[in-house]
Amino acid sequence: MTNVKELNQLMEKIESGDVVSRAFARQKASDILATKSIDLSLRQTLADHLNQQNLLLALKTTVGDESY
Repeated sequence: MTNVKELNQLMEKIESGDVVSRAFARQKASDILATKSIDLSLRQTLADHLNQQNLLLALKTTVGDESY
């Protein structure tokens, strides 16, 4: 992942979809954040978005078999 379009698609996956696809998207985001060859501004944008989504996730009440 090196461009804005792919980054936006990943951020959308983090926000929506089922629990498993969101978890995979979060893992991919973590991998991207650790990749120094990816532009710093893209990694910063992703980090900010992931942080915001993590805060929202912390406020969410889990139901059923959700593990978050």
